[in-house]
Amino acid sequence: MKYLIVLISILVILTFLAPAVNASVTPTTKTPIKHVINIFFENHTFDNFFGIYPENPPGNNSSLNLNISVPLNLLSNSSLLSKLSQIPPGTFSTADPIEGYLPYHEDWNYGLMNEFAAGSGKQSMTYFTASQVSPLWDLAEQYSIADNYFAPQISESAPNTLYYLAGFSPVFNDYGPPPNIPINETIFGEMNNYHISWGVYVNGTSKNFDMSQYISGINNYSSNINSWGNFTQELSNGTLPSVSYVFSQDANGYDMGAPSNILKGELWLLMLINSIETSPIWNSTAVFITWDDPGGYYDQVSPPVFDGVQLGMRLPLIVVSPYAKENYVSNTLMTHSSILSFIDYNWNMPALNHFVSSLPLPLDMFNFNVPYANGMIARGPIRFNNFPLPDSLEFTLNSSQLQFNYSSQFPVTPQIEFSSLPYERNGSYSINLSNLNAGIYVRSDYSVTPFAYSPYAVVLFLLIDAILLFVLLRRQKNGRR
Repeated sequence: MKYLIVLISILVILTFLAPAVNASVTPTTKTPIKHVINIFFENHTFDNFFGIYPENPPGNNSSLNLNISVPLNLLSNSSLLSKLSQIPPGTFSTADPIEGYLPYHEDWNYGLMNEFAAGSGKQSMTYFTASQVSPLWDLAEQYSIADNYFAPQISESAPNTLYYLAGFSPVFNDYGPPPNIPINETIFGEMNNYHISWGVYVNGTSKNFDMSQYISGINNYSSNINSWGNFTQELSNGTLPSVSYVFSQDANGYDMGAPSNILKGELWLLMLINSIETSPIWNSTAVFITWDDPGGYYDQVSPPVFDGVQLGMRLPLIVVSPYAKENYVSNTLMTHSSILSFIDYNWNMPALNHFVSSLPLPLDMFNFNVPYANGMIARGPIRFNNFPLPDSLEFTLNSSQLQFNYSSQFPVTPQIEFSSLPYERNGSYSINLSNLNAGIYVRSDYSVTPFAYSPYAVVLFLLIDAILLFVLLRRQKNGRR
């Protein structure tokens, strides 16, 4: 007995002597990236925004135009392009295509990609040009873009956003909750466990984060959910968390989703990028810009099945960073959960789940090792001040912004001459976290459904109903005797 007491005493002493884990200490990273900022928009496909990138009317620096890397888009198929309608200059929106699980599957047509007009309507067969999307084209030219990036599901916002945050979804369309995902199975829960700071930023002061209803337990982290104003303040004073999620979703049209004016979201994005590039954290930041789902717009590429999951239509992905390759087109197969794989990789965490572990890392979009001619690895900031930007992140479009000649702002002079870049401007990457033996954080994904909403409740209700009916019939039978 005395030996047991001695052993317990030693364990208690060792517990007090053990170093405490300090959550305020910034964990080490595999790359120079110390801050990841995720910016999320709504409802556009790759071909809808980049279908004719980088083609622009003659006279706009056409010699430079011819040297810009061309992704897989509509320019490679003139007969296909002729079947779509170009949005005319001065118009920044379309009618809203028909959205939903069933229309999107009709669009897809088992990979034939030929029923968009029937599924999502004729308005789906459209594409924008430099007259409307030069802000996005400028970002793609100056930084990195992916042309093999797919929605995780052939469906709407909810399941695709859950793949963005958790690497899986228990819902296949915009319904629910329930079911809910426990926060420990999301990237937020994993970052909590590994003491990686994080924040979610939404419009307004109500801190209304749409997806919180799908994440059980996130209400315990209300201090992590703040407004756009908090984001810019933390950005300017260098206190932004390691990983940030900035959601544009708002009824006032910042999200670019039809039938909203996409220009509002573009100018909002340029304001954010300018703020990031002039902040104290620019030299250690990577910004991932993408859209939640296709919104019913046409895209030509048949989405593949990956790790047993049928992916959805192609979406744009732009990476902005001092380490992002200039004018680079990534052909790496990616989806929303690929951003999770980068976060896990960068902060030395296990893959969030099996799906995340299997996805190729988006590392080809960065240059972390090869110096430029000036001996530097990181590039300096690029200000986008030639556009009529508003004074704050919450604004209303005015006539000068609507009438501005956006086509004239593309292309822009390269920061580094394309011919001097120390890498190819087109490529791919195949290594994933599984190849790197990173381990898996959540080995079995599951969702939570309150008993009242579960199939068992229905069975129990029917059983009770049958018992009550049986008792009632017995009483009636006994009463007639």
